[in-house]
Amino acid sequence: GAAPAPPPGTAPPAPRLGFVTCSTALTGARSFATQRPAPVLSLEFSPDDTKLALARTDGFVEVVDGTTGDILQRLRLRGFEELYDHRAPFAGCTPDRPIPPRPPTTPTPCVGVVWTPQSSKLVVARASEATICDLNMAPCAPFGNPEASLQERQMEDEAADDAQTVTRSLKLSCGSSARSVATTTTVGATNQHFVAVCGGSRVVLAQLNELAIEVNGDIVLDRALTDGSKPWVSACAVAFCSGIRLVVGGELAEAQGAVAIFDCSNGNPLSTHRARAPVLSLSVSADGKTMAVGEKKTAPPPQPTVADAPAPAPKDPKMFQFGSQENLQAPAAPVPVEDEGPNLLKLVLDQHAQKLKKILEDEFSSIAAAAAIAPAPAPDAMDTSSDQPSQPAAQQALDRAKTKIAETCERHQEMVLQLFHAERMVLEWRAHGFMQAGAEGEEDAAAPAAAPPP
Repeated sequence: GAAPAPPPGTAPPAPRLGFVTCSTALTGARSFATQRPAPVLSLEFSPDDTKLALARTDGFVEVVDGTTGDILQRLRLRGFEELYDHRAPFAGCTPDRPIPPRPPTTPTPCVGVVWTPQSSKLVVARASEATICDLNMAPCAPFGNPEASLQERQMEDEAADDAQTVTRSLKLSCGSSARSVATTTTVGATNQHFVAVCGGSRVVLAQLNELAIEVNGDIVLDRALTDGSKPWVSACAVAFCSGIRLVVGGELAEAQGAVAIFDCSNGNPLSTHRARAPVLSLSVSADGKTMAVGEKKTAPPPQPTVADAPAPAPKDPKMFQFGSQENLQAPAAPVPVEDEGPNLLKLVLDQHAQKLKKILEDEFSSIAAAAAIAPAPAPDAMDTSSDQPSQPAAQQALDRAKTKIAETCERHQEMVLQLFHAERMVLEWRAHGFMQAGAEGEEDAAAPAAAPPP
């Protein structure tokens, strides 16, 4: 990759070089290696695997031989507004009046390059558009690939852009820089080839004709990518799936990523998937069943240091006295006056529940003991003088237990009702001014005399 352009008014950075290596996929043996004058941001083999297209940061697009690495063609797409041509004799230049140098201008980098299915055109992502260049109109490199001298390189740098090779441009209406471009390699159900470009929060999809791209009627999709009501931070990569689906990956807010899928025939959205991190690149297999996603590594949020961490709360000195287990715990918070009555009532109810539970356990244990001691009744141990059979000892003990439990429940219910009425009476007294602070039997002299009871 390449670093972003320096801000205006600053010194230009040191020149950087690019390096391209081609190797055999089966064995890894190197086929060729070539050094380029600028970093290479994108490269792709032609459909027939005989050529390799390179997109550089200095605005050049080169086509090299896929076997030897020799330069075949070179396109200038730097976007310079003012250029001078040393080779024009009618430019009014004489030996005593040399041509002034070209004003310093930062070239527009070519960030992506793909081939059309017929291998006759290149689609280059640059600035805020996808430029379609016809290789039949591009200049060819000299045969044998000789090394150019410094003067020849300078003259080539001062030459004008190859505007004659540009047939059409697919622009992003948002004006953002194009990040990725893709074309279909297979024909889908519509029997059409497509080209797509993304940048900013927008993606554009159009039909790819061999002659030209007509803006009217050939734009299938031109929409802003949104996550609910918020736009994407950036659409970073596009790819096609079996010639019938368009896959777009990008970055959302808060360092999240997303992948959106659209229908190439009508541009309708099909699905959207979240990613763990911003998606910078993606690729779909030839059968359309597997997708590879390249995500941006995000650094975890910094952990607070000892100086930034909040100070711990002060501890009670009793916590460090190991005389008893209670001293190892922090003291309980003070209870408000309004909660004293309900807390007392709850405590009494819990105590009575424990008593009731103990009574039940004792009664039923006696029932079990009586049942174990009593012998089993014989089959003919029926009282023939009465229609009711004789009750065994276990049944009698169970009846006594039920009676005692019922009496205990009634007594506890009466006690709970008395406590409830007493609590309500205390609250009413406090609301009417009774039970104020002071000694028992003392009355406030400033207080008015109470009215006699009715």
